[in-house]
Amino acid sequence: MRRLKELVGVDRRSLERWRRWWREIFMATPFWQNVRAAFMPLVDEKRIPAALLERFFASSAAERMIALLRFLGPITGGQVQAL
Repeated sequence: MRRLKELVGVDRRSLERWRRWWREIFMATPFWQNVRAAFMPLVDEKRIPAALLERFFASSAAERMIALLRFLGPITGGQVQAL
């Protein structure tokens, strides 16, 4: 947790809230329930969000993050992006 706090520069409570969102709320969404089978092999849900981020191939970490954010578009009001 200390290392993650140093990397992203937010407090522990925010990191814990984000972790809860990914591990509990996101994984229970109809969106995730519908799209998770599109990933083969299946995403290791115990390692979300890192395991999901690893599935987006790009030349840089920033481009992978952008791809993940585009993927999440439907649950944030954006458009559906093809896998």
